[in-house]
Amino acid sequence: MQRPLTEINNYKEKHDNYENYFIPEEYMRFWNALSLDKEKADSELSHGQRTMRFNIRAVNDFLALICRRNQNNKIHDLGCGPSLMSMLSAAAFPQITSIEGSDFLSSNLNYLKTSLNSKGKEGYNYSKIIEFINSMHEKREHLSSDDYFVELNKKCQLDNILKCDLSLDDIFCGKEIQWGTYDAVVSTMTLTDAVPNEDAYKNVLMKVNQMLRKGGALCLLDLFNQSFWYPSLKTKDKLCAVNITPRFLEQCLVEAGFLIEEMRLMYFDEKDCSHGEGAVCVRATKK
Repeated sequence: MQRPLTEINNYKEKHDNYENYFIPEEYMRFWNALSLDKEKADSELSHGQRTMRFNIRAVNDFLALICRRNQNNKIHDLGCGPSLMSMLSAAAFPQITSIEGSDFLSSNLNYLKTSLNSKGKEGYNYSKIIEFINSMHEKREHLSSDDYFVELNKKCQLDNILKCDLSLDDIFCGKEIQWGTYDAVVSTMTLTDAVPNEDAYKNVLMKVNQMLRKGGALCLLDLFNQSFWYPSLKTKDKLCAVNITPRFLEQCLVEAGFLIEEMRLMYFDEKDCSHGEGAVCVRATKK
């Protein structure tokens, strides 16, 4: 009999068993439960709503900046999960011409391929996520899920959905990619959960640097003192995760060969920002 995931407190057990617990449909229901009421201030929203609003804003701001700088951009969503949020956001930019995604869980990869194959008609109703993305762009309010998936299917082939295991030195599990050719890599709410320790965290950032062309950019969103991998919406128990700090993250990025352009912090515990739970968004460029 499988133990509840909330009892798993070490990385290896989580890594080896997560495939048995994570259900994409359960995770996607989390999105439907959220509201991005633009009339509400961040302080009026729950932690989950604030995190997703922070996430969506940061990714769209990053992609818009990349597209102002360059044409024909090639991007990779590292640890994309089943939501397609970053990939759908990228699809709407005409300056982005190639999109890839990678994830650890085969259930997520199959879910993504089903969604792409069916142009969003099977797997999950993405209208809520599309609504979130459109809320960041007044000029896109008329765009529907069909519009987004038409563009995504042009730019992301099924072969562009890759297996990754960020605990390994070979993060793409033997799959050959075109190292040094990516204009941008996005990773949201993934890395602290996906690696066993600080050294592995640093290794992933070095691998991302190798993926990028010179001058290519990384958008990294991550969490302090917490895990984002909830097995269901019924529990708020934490799972083990690498405990990062802004100082540690800054050091890792510099050592990996990045120039940090911007770091945004959002703390949930305003009384003690030095130890409170929160999120960070970093925009960094390969030197």
